[in-house]
Amino acid sequence: MRSVELAKSYDPAEVEPRLYERWERSGVFHEEPDPARPPFIISMPPPNITGRAHLGHGSTYTAMDILTRYHRMLGENADWLPGQDHAAIATEAVLVRELAREGLTRDGLGREKYFERAWQWREEYGGIIYEQFRTLGFGPDWARDRFTMDPGLSAAVVKVFVELYREGLIYRGVRLINWDVGSKSTLSDAEIENQERAGTLWHLRYRSEDGTGEVVVATTRPETMLGDTAVAVHPDDGRYRHLVGKTFVLPILGRRIPMIADAAVEREFGTGAVKVTPAHDPLDYEIGLRHNLPMPTVIGFDGKMTAEAGPFAGRERFEAREAVVERLRADGALVRTEPYAMKVPVSERSGQIVEPLLSLQWFCKMEPLAKPALEAYRDGRIRFVPERFGRTYEQWLENIRDWNVSRQIWWGHQLPVWYTPDEHVVVAETEEEARTIARETYGTDELRRDPDTLDTWFSSGLWPFSILGWPDRTPELEHWYPNQVMITAREIIFLWVARMVMLGMKFVGKIPFQTVFITPLVFDMQGRKMSKSLGNAIDPMDLVAKYGADGTRFGIVRQMRLESQELNFDERFADEARRFANKLWNALRYIRALPEGLPPAGTLPTSGELSLADRWILTRLAATAREVTDALYRFELGLAADKLLRFGWYEYCDWYLESTKLGGATRAAVLSYVLNALARLMHPIAPFVTEELWQALPHDGETIVTASWPDAGEIIVDDKAAEKYDVVRGVVERLRNARHEFGMNERAKLTVLAPAPLGREREVLDLIALHAGAEIVAEPANEGSFADLMAAITVRAPVEQLRERYAKELSRLRAEVERGEKKLSSESFVARAPADVVAKEREKLEAYRRELERTERLLVEVGGR
Repeated sequence: MRSVELAKSYDPAEVEPRLYERWERSGVFHEEPDPARPPFIISMPPPNITGRAHLGHGSTYTAMDILTRYHRMLGENADWLPGQDHAAIATEAVLVRELAREGLTRDGLGREKYFERAWQWREEYGGIIYEQFRTLGFGPDWARDRFTMDPGLSAAVVKVFVELYREGLIYRGVRLINWDVGSKSTLSDAEIENQERAGTLWHLRYRSEDGTGEVVVATTRPETMLGDTAVAVHPDDGRYRHLVGKTFVLPILGRRIPMIADAAVEREFGTGAVKVTPAHDPLDYEIGLRHNLPMPTVIGFDGKMTAEAGPFAGRERFEAREAVVERLRADGALVRTEPYAMKVPVSERSGQIVEPLLSLQWFCKMEPLAKPALEAYRDGRIRFVPERFGRTYEQWLENIRDWNVSRQIWWGHQLPVWYTPDEHVVVAETEEEARTIARETYGTDELRRDPDTLDTWFSSGLWPFSILGWPDRTPELEHWYPNQVMITAREIIFLWVARMVMLGMKFVGKIPFQTVFITPLVFDMQGRKMSKSLGNAIDPMDLVAKYGADGTRFGIVRQMRLESQELNFDERFADEARRFANKLWNALRYIRALPEGLPPAGTLPTSGELSLADRWILTRLAATAREVTDALYRFELGLAADKLLRFGWYEYCDWYLESTKLGGATRAAVLSYVLNALARLMHPIAPFVTEELWQALPHDGETIVTASWPDAGEIIVDDKAAEKYDVVRGVVERLRNARHEFGMNERAKLTVLAPAPLGREREVLDLIALHAGAEIVAEPANEGSFADLMAAITVRAPVEQLRERYAKELSRLRAEVERGEKKLSSESFVARAPADVVAKEREKLEAYRRELERTERLLVEVGGR
């Protein structure tokens, strides 16, 4: 127990950096694999090196810290494994902008020099989010920090790619991909934001070649009509059945295109007939494959129209849109236009509208990998919390498509692919192995390497096993795989969670984790997404400055609920958590100032020596320990925080601590014992203040971080005493309400009449007198049950105060009656005011008259006039 004098108030700004530095220096967050203890392992979702902490980290990463600290206190082999993602496209975008400010380009700098700059940037800025994590009190095993481009992880990436290629699961082909015109690279779906925008729906007329019919199609992208190779309708749409199979003439270009029937067409969209542009729309691409349609590309990788666009070749895509519309109007092919709300795919990296384009890329066949991952969920080996997100996972895997794994950027894992002068493909783990294969297979060792890199999600998909040393059979891999929990957000269930499951089962033969805990998305109080443009973004570092890390964490966690996946953040919860910490600090100061001193840690008097209040608070402590433990087991973190605040603030401080002001030989031991246990129960959520409390109390061990979790079964429980004390509390609440009804000052003594048989319950009466601020007067009464006698306790009305209160109320009511009568006696008011207004005034006057009569009677009853 620290013997230093305690500060008058708790100061997070002084305590938190001091304690974190001590924890990190001592290595308290580090673990080694220990087969003698059950593992509890969480792999940190690697934040981007370009990232900064936001409130989303507050819900997701705080949950990881809470559960790791909790399971460590249970004595398990608990470790939280940190790491960062190289964030290929995001980092490249930042670097390209920096180079541009210096008048340089990526290509001009060259790959080697560019990589030097990238690593330099990572060293300089990549650690910012880690420092913010430390400020928030997160305690991962920093000694095990990994980076997706570390040599070991990079070797694992290469090995997986090569093995998948040799099994025929990775291939090169032309398919439709998401193309970012700004960054000149393909994108994953996770790097695209579908923005709601006001657009236009153009209705275009296509005439049949034989002149016997026409069809009107609707489109939001008229420039792509230059790439149309069919018109499609639903096979059950009777409006067009007679036209299916006919040939139509494409406006402007005059290309002959068929009308086809396909079940993918939505009959309700537009006219029910749609233009089919296989090279520029995902749905049209699938239709094109099914019907073996040509796929001309009319928009190029530079965002300009290609030679296939005829007279519009070379024009920027949106400039071409206007020109195409004007030409259609001039040719009589534009029927009409209408406003149309639409979702536009926008690159999160460049801000440019994403183009679906056909491209020669590298792909991974997903169906063979998805089947075992689906089975693992369906047979219960993997569960989701909340469970409904398991269906999201299942739906993605049921409808999986091949994965475009190549990217046209430099920062990242370069494809382990080489080409001979004759364009033969060589895939190998090293360049030396590639040359050997090329010599033996193609008779040459002249090779050039593919400049593309892998999708960031490829290396992230290996994360749970690559950070444990795979492909080597390390002790970490043997004992810590699979992890126990993966904590993440719902928007990357497929992009990351499913891929970790697929790749983990493929290369390690086991699921990577047993439970997937999905944390809520964080919005502002109005339910809006936080963004700089709306001005509602909250920096968690600002919250820490105002409320401390504990206040910030506790405030966020209290608002987390499994039944809701939208956390509308209310800063008042953080402020309440800050005040809660101060409340506990003041309790600590009170305990430390007790003249009898504090006994050794864990020391309690025997049950027979304990007071009624002692037995009540210990019973409540045991119940709270059970409730919090159960809530953490079920991932109900918000419920756990609620239980802790209710117990610590209202039951321990407001009731039990106040009870100890009556004195008693047991109070110091019980106060210390309960606060020590409460600190341990709170520690996972509020690590700093609980360490400071624990260190200032009698305790065992060096730090609360490794202290044992309170066992509810070892705490003294007396349910009958607890029920008795709760009856006392009920009476006190009733007396406090009476004080309020009488309008009495908080410091004024209540006179309480208690049935005489309660005289034998001296402890009970003393508690009532203390908590209610009352003087107890015995009143003759017959014997009865304890509950009946307590129910008979009444307050002697404070006559003088009541006379004064009723007199004031009479003055007010008489004034209101006089005002109402005067108003209603005015002929002009009654004649000119609306009838309902006059009626309301009459109702108000009658109500005031009734209240006046009642108050006059009450005043007479207390001897007034």
